[in-house]
Amino acid sequence: MRTLLKKLRNRGKDERGAALVEFAIIMPLLLTLVLGIVEFGWLLSNDLDIRHGAREAARQAAVNAGSVATMGATTCDSMNLATGEVITFTQIGGSGIGSEAEVKVRLDPFNSLTSFFGGLMPADREQVVRIRLEQPATWASGGTYTCP
Repeated sequence: MRTLLKKLRNRGKDERGAALVEFAIIMPLLLTLVLGIVEFGWLLSNDLDIRHGAREAARQAAVNAGSVATMGATTCDSMNLATGEVITFTQIGGSGIGSEAEVKVRLDPFNSLTSFFGGLMPADREQVVRIRLEQPATWASGGTYTCP
């Protein structure tokens, strides 16, 4: 009788498997948090790379480093992204010294690293830089170059 009472008293105190249940409850939240951090880091890295490319393209345009194709190829080489960047050079108000120009670098579409968040990430990234020409521009009135 005594062992039966002892078994009945200890019946609710068996905790085998409790850690597994707790882990199963917390795992989706933990996975979402980790993937969110990774995806945000990838987005920030791409944004910084496009910004660097826009500054490099603007520097090349300001000093008249050549044709649109030459400046675009050099800009693509300076970025770490794979492919698909579109670089647009536009003169504003003339091609002489002191005139303004605009350089736009666009990555479309943004390639998600994990694809976990689907449509929550932005579809494209774009950076625009306005400059003053330091040399007369010989690159016509502008143009577009797409990184291979």
